[in-house]
Amino acid sequence: MTKKIIIIIVITLLTAGLIILKPKNTFKNEYEQLNGQENENGKKYITVNIPKNNPIIYADYEKIFEILDSEGVIYFGFPKCPWCRNAVSVLLKAASDTGLGKIYYMNNVEDRDIKKLEKGKVITEKEGSKNYKKLLKKLGEKASVYEGLNDINIKRLYFPTVIIVKNGQIVDYIVGTVETQKDPYKPLTKKEKKQLKEKYETAINKVLTCSLNAEEKC
Repeated sequence: MTKKIIIIIVITLLTAGLIILKPKNTFKNEYEQLNGQENENGKKYITVNIPKNNPIIYADYEKIFEILDSEGVIYFGFPKCPWCRNAVSVLLKAASDTGLGKIYYMNNVEDRDIKKLEKGKVITEKEGSKNYKKLLKKLGEKASVYEGLNDINIKRLYFPTVIIVKNGQIVDYIVGTVETQKDPYKPLTKKEKKQLKEKYETAINKVLTCSLNAEEKC
């Protein structure tokens, strides 16, 4: 097969949407392109710097479910999430310093359901996707309670969420950044970054070193 024919085939497949190519540093680009920009409410996104050689691996639901049944580190977030922008650089630094080689990343913000409490009754304004519902079921009691509904049995995935899985069990589940941060449009202080990094490192080390079948407990 000649080079010209191969090029024609690739172009045809791209046009048909059968091949999807992502830039090598998609994650870096997605987050950094919002640096200093304003959102629809006039709030300015903080500046984040993502290393070119980072451990982020884009994952689909099939891969996420596989990790939840085995082991690994999962990060749920999205570029426009102000809390995520504060957390992501710290998470990547913690991964680098602990030697963690892979963080499975998913942006599934559009898959979530939307509910509200109206006259004491929970109303669903938007149904969550089938895979999102399956995800919440697999997360079980670890999943966050859906705020504002007065029902602890209704769960939701908030961002950022970092999940540590060891031997098919969730051994750590970290939501948000640190308690002292009240405004996500302001960067974490040096002290807050240190606190969050230590939290991530402690969690990551559980999947790197401890075993649920050994005397040492996660």
